[in-house]
Amino acid sequence: MAKARLLAVCLAAVAQQAQADWTRVARDNEVYSAYADRATIRREGALSRMLGMYDFPRGDFTPAGRHLYSTIVEREYDCGARKVRLLRYADHAAHGGEGDIVDASNEASGWEDVLEDSLDEAYLKIACEAI
Repeated sequence: MAKARLLAVCLAAVAQQAQADWTRVARDNEVYSAYADRATIRREGALSRMLGMYDFPRGDFTPAGRHLYSTIVEREYDCGARKVRLLRYADHAAHGGEGDIVDASNEASGWEDVLEDSLDEAYLKIACEAI
């Protein structure tokens, strides 16, 4: 858990240092609002990384049952192959990526196809728009 806590602190520091430029990615629904931080886009060849945030108006819970109001994620996009993978996340006790970190992980997921007209496609378009 110490690694996860350190990672979460680093994610929070990256978001603050880059002076987050949260752009709404999709219409709000009753579960969450989705945002992308354009200031964190980092490109290397066909790959692009970017922070995203989900803000939960009514809150949500971690698998361990801890209450959260927002989650900041870092994803990597393969712009040419239209694939995405989660690199890390940090769940926060307050809205907007604020408050205590109640859960975090730095275990990267496997690559997944980005489906047409999906939220992942909206994120991919932002992360890859200049490639």
